[in-house]
Amino acid sequence: MPVTDPRSHAPGTLAIGIFIVYVLVLAVVMVTQGVEPLPDRFAVAMLLGAVILGRGKRFIADWSPFVFLVVSYDFLRGLAPALSGRAHFLTSIHVDQALFGVVPTVALQRLLYTGSPQWWDYAATVVYFLHFVVPLGFAMLLWLRDRRWFAEFVASITLLSYAAWITYVLFPAAPPWMAAQAGHLDGVTRILDKTINVLPDRLDLPSVYRSLDPNPVAAIPSIHAAYPFLVLLFAVRYVGRRGLLVALYVAAVWWAIVYLGEHYATDILVGVVYSIAAFLAGPAAVRALSRLRIPRMLGGSGRPDIPDRPRVRSMT
Repeated sequence: MPVTDPRSHAPGTLAIGIFIVYVLVLAVVMVTQGVEPLPDRFAVAMLLGAVILGRGKRFIADWSPFVFLVVSYDFLRGLAPALSGRAHFLTSIHVDQALFGVVPTVALQRLLYTGSPQWWDYAATVVYFLHFVVPLGFAMLLWLRDRRWFAEFVASITLLSYAAWITYVLFPAAPPWMAAQAGHLDGVTRILDKTINVLPDRLDLPSVYRSLDPNPVAAIPSIHAAYPFLVLLFAVRYVGRRGLLVALYVAAVWWAIVYLGEHYATDILVGVVYSIAAFLAGPAAVRALSRLRIPRMLGGSGRPDIPDRPRVRSMT
């Protein structure tokens, strides 16, 4: 297993395997130590990995715009709590009942929630807090293998994020736990409030997110559902059937966010639609910008006489 691919000077299978383990261990350590893996914190951790692989300067050049876009999106999202005064509480409840005959969050909590956190409650909490870890880690893997792939994924996740933000502004929707607190839904507990209490006190690590307030009425579409589904679509596109392994993680996330009371099943369905649209639009946007010769974030060489490295897609 080569550390570096001699044909492309990209890290080889061994190096990428080590990086995957590094990301997973880092995510678990951060969550268990009470450090929320926010994008700016995780980007610093990935920069360390890039430096070890000899790509520190390129990482800063390629990733700075992406991290800025992600942080800017969450900053804008954090400005929207004032919308909670006109939040929609009943739409998702009615749609869930029409589609499934019951609100899935209510059914799952009646079946599994005992009133005090069990191991599956903590497992769902960990999965929930991998919200930024998985898409950023996946973007890092794409960046290590082919910067063009990275550019396409970045374009798609950026379009997805800002399309979701516009929706939050136009149609602020309350999650199940908030609907329950407002008296619109019976039998729902915000389980995160119970599980987070057992985690260690959060370390006082720097983060621009300290100044941001979370938006409680950003339920439709569910970005927690949309991000992993977008990762699944790109994984299948680039590595073929092996990418379907990501579907296990997607299923875990969807179960977790519904069970924890953070989203309705309807929110997930809308998130899937947004993901598919972004999956189609992102690469098209990259191709359009490439024709305008805007190279650095697009994985190209920046010179018309030097073609990009051909993309090789494994369909095994």
